Amino acid sequence: MSLPVATTISGMERVEVLQQNLAVARGFKALPESELAKIRESARSFGADGRFELYKTTKKYDGKIGREQHGFPAAEKLPV
Repeated sequence: MSLPVATTISGMERVEVLQQNLAVARGFKALPESELAKIRESARSFGADGRFELYKTTKKYDGKIGREQHGFPAAEKLPV
């Protein structure tokens, strides 16, 4: 909740979960900017090259139509 977002969706299958979520929201205290900066810096090397977001950085997850439109090989022909 320290980041600027328009909407946060939280699943609530029971009233108890709703109450728990409300308690978290009511007790929320934003981290100081200096703490957020430390967290960003510690994660920078992991987020910089996309190694954990293969759907963004590889062709492996492109759909059949998109692959054909861009001249990429079929997913079955890609190395695993």
